[in-house]
Amino acid sequence: MKLRKIGKQNKKGITPIIAVILLMMMTVAAAGAAFFWFVRIQSELQGGSDSHANQLSETINSKMEVLVSDLQGSSLKVYLKNVGGTDIPVKTGSTSPTTTFLMQESSGKVICQTYLDSSHASCTSGCGDAIDVGETQLVAMTLASDCSLSSYANTTKFAYTLDFSGTSSTGGEFEK
Repeated sequence: MKLRKIGKQNKKGITPIIAVILLMMMTVAAAGAAFFWFVRIQSELQGGSDSHANQLSETINSKMEVLVSDLQGSSLKVYLKNVGGTDIPVKTGSTSPTTTFLMQESSGKVICQTYLDSSHASCTSGCGDAIDVGETQLVAMTLASDCSLSSYANTTKFAYTLDFSGTSSTGGEFEK
């Protein structure tokens, strides 16, 4: 009868088992790290899209409507109504955010582009406040300097756009 060495056989049989266990542990660790990395990236992306969705919703719900535009001498009076779902600021001054005023000839040539309450479009009424939802407000401006219409003939048509700090915009037409 031949004698076998028990100790040597056990070492050869255990080494592949330890190798398999180590490989499985490394696979589980790599999968766990990948899972947590994916969850973190997903939450960052979702947080960014939630913020974008809220901003987009606010912009969509902002709507300003021009009821009447009237030029009397150098004074332009615009009656505005907030028909959206959020209050719209009428901010003055050159520091952003501000309400900008753009005026064009009927041909599309830009006459002036400025902010409200500048030397070109001095705001005399309705500026600096927010127009609440459903509210109608008069915004009156005295047009001077580059925005002056004194060199244009009567019955000349003009178009204008008011941009309320990127929250909403509206426009209309009037005749001199």
